[in-house]
Amino acid sequence: MENQRDFCTECRRETNYTLKKIKINQTIWEKEYTFEITAAFCNKCGGEMGIPGLMDYNMKEIDEQYRKASDNIGG
Repeated sequence: MENQRDFCTECRRETNYTLKKIKINQTIWEKEYTFEITAAFCNKCGGEMGIPGLMDYNMKEIDEQYRKASDNIGG
């Protein structure tokens, strides 16, 4: 999926972007978790881009990681 094109709101033009894994912290039921999600970054300015469908994909990634972490806790 590398070198796809979409509109960058930072550059204000259509540019290529690269998908990279990043870590985010989220608190669920007063417990903090670190999740690895996929983000798109503009190849021109380096800004993070909102790519159609990426938010849904990340929700699936977070759900899978949360369920795995919850099973390891014994919940």
